Amino acid sequence: MLQILNGLQGTEDRFLIEWFILLLIGLLVLFTAVIFLLFRSKLKLHQIYFVTVFWMGLMFMTVLPPLSAPDEVLHFVGAYELSDKLMLTQSRDSDGNVIIRKEDEFIVDWPGDDDWNRATVLGQTLDRSVYREIHRYGLFTSRENGDGITLQQPVATTPIAYLMPALGITLARVLNFGAIGLLYAGRLMNLLMFSILGSMAVRRTPVGKKIFFAVSLFPMTLELAGSYSYDSFIIALGFYLTAVILSHAMKSKETKIGIGDIVEMGVLAVLLSPCKMIYATLFALCLMIPVSRWKKPSVLRWGVTVLIIGALIVGSIVLVNLREVLRYVNVSGVTNAPELTSSGEVNTVKLHDLQELIKDKTLIIRIIRNTFQILGKEYLGTTVGMWLGAFDRGLTTGSELIAGFWSIALIEALLGRDDCRAPEWWKRVLMAVVSVLLSFVLFTSMLLSYTPADTFYILGVQGRYFLPYLPVILMTLRSERLDRITAKTGWTEPFTRILLAFELAMSGMVITGCFLTVVSRSV
Repeated sequence: MLQILNGLQGTEDRFLIEWFILLLIGLLVLFTAVIFLLFRSKLKLHQIYFVTVFWMGLMFMTVLPPLSAPDEVLHFVGAYELSDKLMLTQSRDSDGNVIIRKEDEFIVDWPGDDDWNRATVLGQTLDRSVYREIHRYGLFTSRENGDGITLQQPVATTPIAYLMPALGITLARVLNFGAIGLLYAGRLMNLLMFSILGSMAVRRTPVGKKIFFAVSLFPMTLELAGSYSYDSFIIALGFYLTAVILSHAMKSKETKIGIGDIVEMGVLAVLLSPCKMIYATLFALCLMIPVSRWKKPSVLRWGVTVLIIGALIVGSIVLVNLREVLRYVNVSGVTNAPELTSSGEVNTVKLHDLQELIKDKTLIIRIIRNTFQILGKEYLGTTVGMWLGAFDRGLTTGSELIAGFWSIALIEALLGRDDCRAPEWWKRVLMAVVSVLLSFVLFTSMLLSYTPADTFYILGVQGRYFLPYLPVILMTLRSERLDRITAKTGWTEPFTRILLAFELAMSGMVITGCFLTVVSRSV
């Protein structure tokens, strides 16, 4: 570390020493403040969650610069297109390209790589020159007028997923921020949304509060929370949906479900389902809510509510993602890959298809088994953040830290005390069934839409895909018997809070290591 910093002395990059000192001071202040809040303040856990996740997210957002997260440039373009619509300006040109400010063109065609024949996205390859560009350009200086375009195409999804970053981009355009300031404004709004929804989930859920807290402090979660990725929206909404359903399932018999509660779950269905269809499976957790919770208990009312929410889920998916649905149920299994052959023709790839799965009914099970045998360890690592950035193998979370993050999450699941007892055994079984079903849908969809027919393990699944329902998986480990045993002791609450503070320190170690790695890559 000292060798890297000494190498900056006397160069134009000396400012990075100041950045490093500010990073260390920021982490020290945050850690000290969180220790105080956890053990000395009267703040509720959800309030401490907001302070911790928001400020730690700021650290990750600063060190891992804009457009460095997985597929972030595509999500940035989607948010920019929505910003055009919010400002009532033309969003696409005659060729279908998203219109952006001339000022912002260098973001998606960065000249800093000194290669005029290649459109390099700022932040996609992380080295010291990216930090140098951010420092040189500044946040608030606008340098060009007029409109330009980007050839990057956004992800096809519900615009609601990009609302918060689009608002940030819009505010930056109204205030005439520079390109870098615009990038950070959109990221900041996504982080704010994640922190608020996560805090609401911790406040709302009657069980597993520290599980949400622990998963939110994973390096991968923090990176996504402060990026343009719609995973920030999906993870936060998945947390809140789980908390809402648990609050209804665990309520006392005197507290009834009214029209407002049904409307809330319906709205969540419309928001979450079309964004990433597989997570609509989370709504099966509604089966944990007993019929007796309704104001006028009736199997008919319970069934009508479930049918209405189901119709909203299906309707929103078909309305927004019909093309994606057809791609997942591709019967022929033939798809056009985006790359071209050497002769200039479009490459055609044969994928696994539904006919194949129907003909051989155990094939999907065998392929999923193969996938876990080959990639299971990678899933454990990438869920935590084994590789950050766009799977940058240099921005790593060490194996010891990965084991630490998982250990803390498991201990919080087993020992984290709440105001409410653990869910009954049948509810935990249902949560396990829903988790398995969601995983099955995830792997099957990636098999049918992404995996070539000559490959017998599933491609395209990443550990971050498990984050929205990881708290559900961990909650299945809770035990009423263990709750009764730990209720007689006084050490579990301070112990689990110490573990949260320790996890925060580990995340600080990860982001500090990322900063030093990027700084060491001189160009």
